[in-house]
Amino acid sequence: MKPLYAKTKYWITALLVITLIAFSQALFAKSAAGALNKMDRNGDNRLSYEEWRKKRLFKRIDFNGDNFLDISELKRFFGEPVEGMASRVLPDNKTISAIRRSKFDDPQDLKDRGLIPTGLFPVWPDGIACRGIDETYAMDYSHKRPKEAYHGGIDLPAPFGTPILAIMDGEVVAIYDAASTNPRGIEVVLRHTPEQSGLPLYIYSRYTHFDTLPGLTIGQSLRMGDILGETGNSGLLGCELKGKPCRGRSRRSALHFDTLYSTRSEYYDTGSVLIPVDGYWMDPTALYRNSMPVDSESMKALPENRKAVSIAFKLIDGEIYPADAKLIWPYACWHD
Repeated sequence: MKPLYAKTKYWITALLVITLIAFSQALFAKSAAGALNKMDRNGDNRLSYEEWRKKRLFKRIDFNGDNFLDISELKRFFGEPVEGMASRVLPDNKTISAIRRSKFDDPQDLKDRGLIPTGLFPVWPDGIACRGIDETYAMDYSHKRPKEAYHGGIDLPAPFGTPILAIMDGEVVAIYDAASTNPRGIEVVLRHTPEQSGLPLYIYSRYTHFDTLPGLTIGQSLRMGDILGETGNSGLLGCELKGKPCRGRSRRSALHFDTLYSTRSEYYDTGSVLIPVDGYWMDPTALYRNSMPVDSESMKALPENRKAVSIAFKLIDGEIYPADAKLIWPYACWHD
């Protein structure tokens, strides 16, 4: 009987071990690392749409819109903590679609979240010269893109190396070194609280196409007029995005400048784009009105004689005009 008892005990133990292994594997599969390990067939440490099994969820999980799921996106899906994550609150799907602007997002979401022409334009005092706008807010880019598209901000041409200024006091909340992977190139995002702006909003100013990666750090506090970095033309061209020959073409040196806002303080950093929770687009020129409302529909509805907006600025010699300004143009101006 003893040998039979020993054999029975052995098989019971083996069965328990197998059960525990199977249970552990099931738990592991229901984690970000487990899903990546199980479905990543080509071993590139990310999941394509073809590899991901729950197809209906793919677009909702792909926060940065690059058509792949990386480990941080999978962690968010499985409710796991993500190192350096600014907020555990996810933006709603419409906000993600409007600000992420991937190729599969609905262009109507852009319009509903404020990316429509307002007709506002900046003006400065006589005798003052400042760098102006050559590509306006929400101008139609559809002829340059494979789908309906609009300009998410304003472009301010300037020579290579021209210092780009922080428009007001704020905190560095994102830095993206995407010179060779993204149309926006090297980008810096500042966050401005209601106390700093004087408006009942959390405002995000975004500066794009730096020549080189600025020497800033996440969490760094900046004062209005501090130099963020130098003007460049970093970022992919449309021909590069489409995989077509660019035939010597390059983007002119310029600052692409845009602003987002929300009444809520939370935001989410996808790793390539910062999305405020319940966020909206704002025409940057609207910000310089220094008063509510700032939404694009209200700005569009203003009578024509109120479309001109007086802009506060910093002179090259360091003087601020007007002296009590809390908000300035992102380039220094000069006496004409």
